[in-house]
Amino acid sequence: MKWKTQFKLAVTGLGVGLAILIFVNLLLFVILNRNTKHDRHVLHSYEVLKTSYNLLSVIKDAETAQRGYIITKDTTFLQPYLQSIVIKDRLFQQLQKLTKDNKLQQQRLVSIEKLIQRKYLFIEKSLHILNELGTDNTIDLVNNGEGKIIMDSLRSAFQKFNHTETILVKQRIQKAEHSANTLKLVMVYSTVLTILIFLITFYKLFQKIKLQHQQEEALFVQNEWYQQTMYSLGDGVITTDIKGNITFINRSGLEITGWTFKDAVNQPIETVFQIINNNTSKKSFNPALKAMQENKIIFLEKNTQLIQKNGTTIYIDDSGAPIHDSEGNVIGSVLIFRDITEKRKTEEKLNLIYNQSLDMIGVANKEGYFISINPAVTKILGYTQEEFLSQSYFDFIHPDDINRTDNEKHTLFKNIDTLDFVNRYRSKDGTYKWIEWNVTMVDDLMYAMGRDITERKEAYEMIAETHKKFFEILESSPVAIIITEIENRNILYANDAFCMLSGFDKKALVGKTPLELGTIKPEESEKIRKNLKEEGGHKRDIESQLKRSDGTVIDVLFSVESIEIEGKTCYIGTFVDITERKKSEINTQRMNLELEKRVKKRTAQIEKQKQFTDEILNKIPTEIAVYDSAEKYLYVNPKGIENQEIRDWIIGKTDFDLCKLKGLDPALAEKRQWSFQNISKNESVEWIDEIPQEDGSTHYMLRILHPLDKKKKFILTGYDITQLKIAEKEKTAYIKSLEEMMFMTSHKVRLPIANIIGIADLLEYDLDKEELGEVVNNMKASINALDAFTRELTMFIHNVKKKL
Repeated sequence: MKWKTQFKLAVTGLGVGLAILIFVNLLLFVILNRNTKHDRHVLHSYEVLKTSYNLLSVIKDAETAQRGYIITKDTTFLQPYLQSIVIKDRLFQQLQKLTKDNKLQQQRLVSIEKLIQRKYLFIEKSLHILNELGTDNTIDLVNNGEGKIIMDSLRSAFQKFNHTETILVKQRIQKAEHSANTLKLVMVYSTVLTILIFLITFYKLFQKIKLQHQQEEALFVQNEWYQQTMYSLGDGVITTDIKGNITFINRSGLEITGWTFKDAVNQPIETVFQIINNNTSKKSFNPALKAMQENKIIFLEKNTQLIQKNGTTIYIDDSGAPIHDSEGNVIGSVLIFRDITEKRKTEEKLNLIYNQSLDMIGVANKEGYFISINPAVTKILGYTQEEFLSQSYFDFIHPDDINRTDNEKHTLFKNIDTLDFVNRYRSKDGTYKWIEWNVTMVDDLMYAMGRDITERKEAYEMIAETHKKFFEILESSPVAIIITEIENRNILYANDAFCMLSGFDKKALVGKTPLELGTIKPEESEKIRKNLKEEGGHKRDIESQLKRSDGTVIDVLFSVESIEIEGKTCYIGTFVDITERKKSEINTQRMNLELEKRVKKRTAQIEKQKQFTDEILNKIPTEIAVYDSAEKYLYVNPKGIENQEIRDWIIGKTDFDLCKLKGLDPALAEKRQWSFQNISKNESVEWIDEIPQEDGSTHYMLRILHPLDKKKKFILTGYDITQLKIAEKEKTAYIKSLEEMMFMTSHKVRLPIANIIGIADLLEYDLDKEELGEVVNNMKASINALDAFTRELTMFIHNVKKKL
C-alpha cells in the first residue's frame, strides 16, 4: 500500500504543477493578447500620422506645380497637380477610415476637407485665369494672398490634427510598455514557481525509484545463481508449471513485458503475456499453453503484438515448447520471445519511404527487367505495375537513348555507380519523360532511383528561349546598342546597328574595352565613369564623340543604364548618330545669328525640361513596344507609357484601347494599323505621328516598325523629333522670308536705280530750263520711291523677326 500512496502523491504533485502551468499560460496569453492590442494601437497611430503627412505633402506638390506652370507655362509642371487630385482623395478617405473611432479627429477632418476643396478651387481658378486672361492677371490673383491664407489654415489644421495624434501615440506607447513589463514579471514568477514544483516532484519520484532499486538489488542477491544463466540471455524467457502459472521470468522478459519479477511470478501466463493479432485485434492463442496441450513446439503467428503492463503494444516474435520430466510427462512449458518493434518500425519506415517517395524507385536484374517498383513509377509513367514489370525497360526507353543506356548498364556491371544519368522513358500516353537516374549494384541486382526532370528541362529551355528573344529584340533594334561589364569594362555584346555605326566587326568588339579599341578618349571615358557613379549607374542623352574603325570621328548621343545579366552587373548603352544634326545646327547658326540665339535659348529650355523629366521618368531612353501578330501589346517600356497601372493594363490590348482610355485621336491607332498591314517581310516601316498637346502645340514622334520572327511579332520604337521639326519649320520660314525680301529688292529697287542712271545720262547733254526741271522731278520721284522702299524693307525685316 505504501507504493500506492507514493504514486498518488506523485500524481497529485504532477497534477498541481500542470494546473499551475495551465493557469500561468492562460494568464500569459491574456497579457500577451493585451500587449499585442496595445502594439496594434501604436502602429495604427503611426499610420494615421504617416497618412496625414503624405496628404499635406501632396497638397504642397499641387501648389508647387501651380506656381511652376504659372511661371513657365510648361504643361509638364501640371503632372504632379493632376496626379495629386486622385492621390489626395484616396489619402483623405484612408485618413477618415483610420480615425473613424475618434470623434474629435473626425470633426477636424471635416474642416480640413473644406480647406482642401477651397485650395484646389483656388488652383483651378488661377489656372483658368492664366489660360483665359494671361500671366499678369494670374500673378495679381496669387499676390492678393488668398492662396497663402488657405495654405496657412491647412498647415494649422494639420498641425492640430497631428499634435492630437502624437499625444495619443505617447499614451498608447506607455500602455504597451506597462503591459510588456507585466508580461515579463509574470513570466519570471511563473518560471520560478514551475521549476520549484517540478523539483519537488522529481525529488519524490527519485526517492521512490531509489527504494525500488534497493528491492531489486535484494532480489538479485537471492537469485544470483539463476540469473547468471537465464538473465544473460537477450531474449525474454518465461517458464510455467502445468497449470500455466509463471514460475520464472528473466530480465529481458521483464523489460519486454513491463512487469517486475515479484508481480509476475505465480501469475497466470495469460495475465502477464497478453498477445493479440495486429490484423484482427483479436486475442491470439498462447504458445506456452498450446505447446503443453499438443506436446510440441508452437510458433507465434505473424503480426502478433504483446500488450505490456502499461497498456503499450509491441511487436514480438516467439515460440513455446513443453517441459518434460524424466519420464517424458509434460510438467510445464518454456516461452522464448523477443521484442521486434524497432525492426518492424524500420521496415515500415522503409516501406513508407518506398511507397510515398515522389521519385521512382525500383530493383532490376541483369536481364533488363524490373522486378520491383514503387507507386511513383506507375504515377509518373502511367503504366500499371503488371504492365511495367512484364516488359524489358529497354522497351520504354527512347530509341535515341538505348545505346547510351546499354553502355551505362555495362559500366554498372563493373561496380561503378551510375550518377545523374539522364534518358527518356515513354509514358503510357505516348509522351516521353526525362528521367535522371542514380543506380548502384548489389548482389547482381540494380537498385535504381529516378527523378522526373521533364519540367526542369522545359524550364531551362524556356529560359534559353527568353534569353534568345531578348537578344533578338536588341539585334533587330535600329538603335545602336552595346553591353559592357562594369568590373573590367569589357564589351559583352554589340548589335548590328552598333557595328554599322562604329565600323567594327562584332568579333573585334566582343572581349575588348572601348579604350583598347580607341573609340573613346581616356579623359572622356573617365568623365563618363564619374557621371555614372554620381547618377547611380544610369545617365541619358550624353553628347560625346565616337571614333570609328576608319579613324573618322562622329558625334553621338548615348544613354547608359545598369542591368544584371547572368549574375553580372553590366551597362547597356544606346547610341544615336547626331553628326548630321550637328552640321545642320552649324549651318543654321551661319545663316542667322539671331536664329542661333533663339535656338540656343530654346535648347537651354529643352535641356532644363529634360533635366527635370530625367528625375521623374524611367530609365529606358527610347520608346519600345512589342506586339504579337494580332497587333496586341506584349511589352511596352516606361518611356512608351509612364503610368505603371496603364502599362500593366495595356498588355493583351491594342492601340485603339489605349486611345480610348487616354482620349486620344483614333487616327493615331489607325495609322499604326495601316503600318502593320503594309509592312514588308524584311523591311521596316517609318512614319511620323503628330500628337496635339493641351497647350495647342504639336508633338512629333518618329516611329519605326520592324517585323520579328517572320511577322509573328513586331517591335515598335519611337523617337521624339519635335525640336528638329520646329527647327526645320523655322529654317523654311526664314528662307521664305529671304526670298520675299530678294523679290522686293529686285522689283522695287532696280526701277528707281534705272531711272537715276538714265537721268545721269541726260545731264551730259545741254538741257533748257524746262527740260532740266522735268529731269529733276523724275530724279525726286525715284529718290522718294527708294526712300519708301527703305521704310517698307525696314518694316518687313521687323515683321520677319517678330514671326521668328
